Amino acid sequence: MASITSSSSSSSSSSFSSNCVYYGPWEYDVFLCFRGETRGSFTSHVMAALSEKKIRTFIDTMLGKGESIAELLSVLKRSAVSVIIFSERFADSPWCLDEVATIARSIKEFGHRVIPVFYNVDPSEVDGDTGSYAAMIEKDDVAGTKVKLKWRDALKEVVDKAGLTSHEFRLDSQLIKAIVDNVLKELVEMSPSLKPKNLIGIDSRVWEVERLLDMNRSDDIRIIGLWGMPGIGKTTLARALYQRLTNISKEDGSKHYFVPNINAKWKGGQEDNDLEGLQKELYSTLLSEQDQNITCRDLDTSYRRARLSRLKVFIVLDDVEYWSQLEQLLLGDVLNLAKLFALGSRIIVTTRNRKVLEFAMARIYHVERLNPQDSLRLFSLYSFRRELPPEDRRYQSVTAVGYCQGNPLALRVLGCTLFRKSKNYWQSFLDGLRKIPKQEIHGVLRRSYDELGSDEKRMFLDIACFFRRNYSKSHLIKMMACSYYSAYSRVEDLIDKALLICDHSSSDDDDDEMIEVHDLLHETAWIIIGEEAELGNRSRIENADDLRKLFTTWKGTRATEGVNLDLSKAEEMHLGSDAFVGMDRLRFLKFSWPELASSSSSSSSSNQPIHPCKIHLPDSGLDLLPPELRMLWWDGYPSESLPSKFSPHNLVELRIRHSPLVQTWDGVLEFVNLRWFDLSYCVNLAIVPDLSKATHLESLKLTGCKSIVELPAFIEYLDKLVLLDLGYCENLEILPHKLGSKQLKHIILYNCKKINQCPHFSSKWETLDLHGTPVTTLPTAIHKVKEARKLYLHGKNITNFPEFSTNIKEFRLCHTLIEKMPPEHCKYLDSLPRFAQLVLVENSKLGVLSRTIWKLVSSELIIVGSPMLETLPELRSGDLAVMDGLRLLLVENCAAFKRVPSNINRLKSLEALALIGAAIRVLPSSIQELDQLRTLDVSHCKSLESIPSGISRLQKLAQIYLVGCESIRSLPQLPENVKTLAAGCCKSLQAVSSNNFGKLRFRHLSFVSCLQLDHKLLGRLLAKLPLHDGTTTSSLQTQYGGSGRERHPTTIVYPGSEIPEWFPYKKMGDEVTVPLPRNCRRLKGIALAIVYSVGPSSKNIVAKQTTDMHIHMKCACFSNSDGGHDDSSSAAVTSWNICMSDLHDSVSTDHVFLFVAHKPEATPSSGDQEEEEEEEAAWYLRYSGLDVTFRFCTHAKSEDIKLCKIKQCGVSLTFHSFGNL
Repeated sequence: MASITSSSSSSSSSSFSSNCVYYGPWEYDVFLCFRGETRGSFTSHVMAALSEKKIRTFIDTMLGKGESIAELLSVLKRSAVSVIIFSERFADSPWCLDEVATIARSIKEFGHRVIPVFYNVDPSEVDGDTGSYAAMIEKDDVAGTKVKLKWRDALKEVVDKAGLTSHEFRLDSQLIKAIVDNVLKELVEMSPSLKPKNLIGIDSRVWEVERLLDMNRSDDIRIIGLWGMPGIGKTTLARALYQRLTNISKEDGSKHYFVPNINAKWKGGQEDNDLEGLQKELYSTLLSEQDQNITCRDLDTSYRRARLSRLKVFIVLDDVEYWSQLEQLLLGDVLNLAKLFALGSRIIVTTRNRKVLEFAMARIYHVERLNPQDSLRLFSLYSFRRELPPEDRRYQSVTAVGYCQGNPLALRVLGCTLFRKSKNYWQSFLDGLRKIPKQEIHGVLRRSYDELGSDEKRMFLDIACFFRRNYSKSHLIKMMACSYYSAYSRVEDLIDKALLICDHSSSDDDDDEMIEVHDLLHETAWIIIGEEAELGNRSRIENADDLRKLFTTWKGTRATEGVNLDLSKAEEMHLGSDAFVGMDRLRFLKFSWPELASSSSSSSSSNQPIHPCKIHLPDSGLDLLPPELRMLWWDGYPSESLPSKFSPHNLVELRIRHSPLVQTWDGVLEFVNLRWFDLSYCVNLAIVPDLSKATHLESLKLTGCKSIVELPAFIEYLDKLVLLDLGYCENLEILPHKLGSKQLKHIILYNCKKINQCPHFSSKWETLDLHGTPVTTLPTAIHKVKEARKLYLHGKNITNFPEFSTNIKEFRLCHTLIEKMPPEHCKYLDSLPRFAQLVLVENSKLGVLSRTIWKLVSSELIIVGSPMLETLPELRSGDLAVMDGLRLLLVENCAAFKRVPSNINRLKSLEALALIGAAIRVLPSSIQELDQLRTLDVSHCKSLESIPSGISRLQKLAQIYLVGCESIRSLPQLPENVKTLAAGCCKSLQAVSSNNFGKLRFRHLSFVSCLQLDHKLLGRLLAKLPLHDGTTTSSLQTQYGGSGRERHPTTIVYPGSEIPEWFPYKKMGDEVTVPLPRNCRRLKGIALAIVYSVGPSSKNIVAKQTTDMHIHMKCACFSNSDGGHDDSSSAAVTSWNICMSDLHDSVSTDHVFLFVAHKPEATPSSGDQEEEEEEEAAWYLRYSGLDVTFRFCTHAKSEDIKLCKIKQCGVSLTFHSFGNL
């Protein structure tokens, strides 16, 4: 999703206007809303007139009897325009008023368009506050106050829209013609006729920029800036906006003009190729004086300036790089546009330089990279002339798309390059892509680099080569400050010029935002470095072969400033003790394992990856390290000590991890610039090196240094320290009494088993992890801070709930002997802490939770493994915070838990309720009032006897898990939006309500091992499911998400030994042959089925129940005309997984598994025969009219799952009504 910001302090929020486009597919052009009194007269004539114009119109007679208003409103949401015919008795109908309320909501949320028609009623009567409609609403005895208020507000919202009144027309036929004309106008605006099919992902971007433009407002002048990296689609978006909005701007007399490639024309400085020529062309067009030879001097005349000031304009200025360009084109009035153009004018500027837009006080729209699914679609359009690749090119397509990282230019170039190439060519090309990059891509990307000054170029190359990911902006600035002046402003400039990507969502603090270099810009940087003559004179080295040559052939060189080697891609290398002799300018030395880099910030696991040493040194080690080093990062450093000739004066970052290091250096070294120090998992290191001179040290990590016993006293005096990570220092016993840094935020003592007391530290702390320590007394700093991020406490020495008042986002109490939460009369009740997330894990003695629990938690309450806990307390009116904010309530593996609060409905915001493995027998009926509930999980509640019948009212409930609920005998009517029902191993289940089963659109439905469920009833239920309706994604689309029109595949599993009768092709065994029709373009979809049984190879399968208990079932399609089952010509149709953890009670019982998916829609042909031939690459098109064989196979991760036997299989190529199962 692209981001929107404004550099103007007076920016006002704009509502969706009638000029906003409703983007996305719709089933109907018009939704006709009317009262029954006009059905046989005026409305029927409107319907006929719309039908005559081939306008797809929905009218409620198209619904069957008994359909609910929810179904009708669902149709509304899939319609482009609503026409509301307000008549005299319209407000008498709650049905009609509910429709208007939904239309009003759609206007606000989706930019839905509406045309109100006032038929024999004045608009003033329709207003919800006064008039006859207000009186009719007030007389309604059934609707509550909130509903009536909703109706009134909706009527006011709709009446404000421009509409048609019957009193203004002499004849009904004239009014009907006006309605049809207005509908056609709206539909034409919403569907630009000249929208190229290759503008993938453009719709949502146009929509967002239109919100910023707000073309309906005429009381201001706006500049909208489209900003982003080269090739990201700024100009494409600007052209799409220009084509779309010029039609609108023409209607109000606006003048419009598109000025392309401004920076390219400005650079030349020639008389016929500079901005003066563009200026003449722009203003002669705006003033309609193309036949006049207007000069810059002519534009300064008061007459022409006065004419311009009366003009409302819509201008696009493309590729502006410098403020001076913008200033010249806008005649020096950028900051006073009201003096230049009329109010209501809009100017769009595309640029790679954010500063230009900030100077101009523009509203800035960040054009971000395409998401994965749109990237795949765009790439496929150029490489296959269709929106998805054929199955046999899927993996290669995903590889190419991953290389481009959402950059449209790169996707188009690669797609065109690979169009009509063989599979072998694809593989060869992709294998060498990073070694031989496409010049067409990098030529565009390099333009921004060429605009930089010399120091900015060096800084960009440093960042792109050594700091491309996982660095905060503050970290980057501090690192650059040791090599460059004004590092802060220069890094900001690189961000503003879109050479660095700043993730604004990663932190609330601007300086802690994460910085990234796009892969293509990273590659461009190495291309630039590769142009620096021969290897010995290159400033930076990344390639392992180049590095080997550097140390063997060149014996090091003064030209080298940085070495960056990914050890996961390098082979073993032996360096001499004099390897770095003569490399006096080396600033960055980085030998790293990427896996360690990604895990370096966490101490959550002791199972850190261990890799073999790749860089070997003589037993004597190194003679020296270069004096200019800013970064020394050497994972797996092979020696037991650092060289004696080591001058760390310039060193900013030192990371030596997973090394046999025993000692670092003797004595005290001058680490005056050191900020980050990491010796994690140096298990032989017994003594912490003396860092007393490292007065700027911010991060000290000694994670997993199991030989360290004492932390030296000098740590107390490191007053800039922010992070201290001693996780898994299992023999650490002695800590300083105090940690003196007032900047200290994060203290990690995870699994320090011998630490009995936590040192005192600053009240600015945010994270304190004491998990796995025997610490019982909390430091005083706990009580001095108002808010913190994380506090983890652990251990059997904790017998009482800790007393403190700090508000903490995440608080965990694990493996304690706490028996009860504080009673309501405790002495510090008025100053209780508040936790966004409270996690209580394996507290074996916890048996009582008082009402205090609701005062502690505001967002998530998680209780796991408390076998003595029986109930949760009732909620009271004073628990407002939790009632308004709690989203998750999870109680798991609490075997004695019998009751949830009867007034649980007071948790108004609850989205997920999980009571797993509890002893509850009934759920309170008040659950049916949890309007926000999306997930209900009562799995393995063996005593649970029923589900409340009112659950069908929960319209947001999408997932229901009942696995292992052995006492449930029947299921009530389900909510209409439910997507998952997992009811495996419900041994007593006999009946399921069939009231609305035909409306449910499941993604997953499981009745595994429900052997008591009536076979005929099950057949009738499944026969009702609308599996034939809608467009379902293929496995490839599922991987990348899907568009608004696509549904996920449907999977169904139930006990049975026969494939349904509606499968025309079925056969005993694991394969079936199907004759494809001659024209597979009409293929609606495909359904696959198997009958299978599973048997364990050991008796341990019941006990294990792990996540590995999955069977993977794959179906592959082969063409018999290609010589049988040759894998090289196969195209896999799909694959799926079945969780076996709930099958252990009936492993010998046959089950039926159904997988239903619709084929991807074929891209409409342009008529070009060659494109049509390329389209035939899809398996279902390639083999039209031929016999194909579908083969099913299975495999499992767990060795305990064996003997999975497929007894029967079937295929259906179209969806017919289901017969009995």
